Amino acid sequence: MPVLNIAHRGGAGLRPENTLAAFAHAIALGADGAELDAQLTRDGRVVVFHDYRLKPDICRDANGKWLTPPTGKIVDLTLAQLQFYDIGRANPAGAYARAHPDQVPQDGERIPLLAEVVALARRAPRPFRLFVELKTSFADRSLSAPPEQLADAALKVLRAADFIDRTVLVGFDWPGLLHAKKLEPSVKCWYTTLAQSWFRDGEPPLADDPPAPPALQVLRYWAQTGTSPWAGGFDAVHYAGSIVKAIAAAGGDGWFPYFPDATAEAVAEARALGLAVGAWTVDDRAAMRTLIVRRVDAICTDRPDILMRVSENAE
Repeated sequence: MPVLNIAHRGGAGLRPENTLAAFAHAIALGADGAELDAQLTRDGRVVVFHDYRLKPDICRDANGKWLTPPTGKIVDLTLAQLQFYDIGRANPAGAYARAHPDQVPQDGERIPLLAEVVALARRAPRPFRLFVELKTSFADRSLSAPPEQLADAALKVLRAADFIDRTVLVGFDWPGLLHAKKLEPSVKCWYTTLAQSWFRDGEPPLADDPPAPPALQVLRYWAQTGTSPWAGGFDAVHYAGSIVKAIAAAGGDGWFPYFPDATAEAVAEARALGLAVGAWTVDDRAAMRTLIVRRVDAICTDRPDILMRVSENAE
């Protein structure tokens, strides 16, 4: 079966991330689905936005001015308040714009509701999947809604649209996935993992975007002592150090690792445990080819157009 081409945040290399314009473009392009970030607002609405605070690099106010820090938290703002902000263009003076040089602006785009994205996906000419990340903070619970509360709300949206069967829930904060699976056993849950180099001895590669040393020490302490707030009791240390065994024990349907961690050995171990395997976020052609050869189930990419060409040439 061909690898699923999943447009990361709707294909952030091509259109403004997590916008209806991005998801519509991914559908038109022929991607198999899209990954998105779901959060709860102060008034309990499930919106699609990545950062826990309004991101200055992509947010303009009603007067067209770019926001400056400190910005408000999504969880502290109502849907009506969030609709004031235009997220259809990256600030050309910012690092984000430089990192996404091929992104085509779509002025006037607003932070969408999960329900709006689902409605768009339902109208796609062929089945279009959504990988819905339950975006909650395990390091600072004040930054977001509780994971269980977000899982409740997201499932209500998906049930109302009869979209459970075309949804995969993903997330770094596993308590939300554990809760979702209890509420809706049929929903697919693929457990996302941080770069595993963060948890090995020595300095992680800069390409793996490690946190600052103090934060890295805390993460390693949690993982080594089996007290990780993100694991919900299913730390790898309790399963002979195997992250995929921990996911299988948690009742996961799949593993969603940072792409360098999807080695041939790790993919084989996951397969032996009955887990699907995806990989995030893959924009390099050589890495795409390698993962296709390893027969992962899904590749999440900012550039679904490139993955499409690579996949066609691999067949």
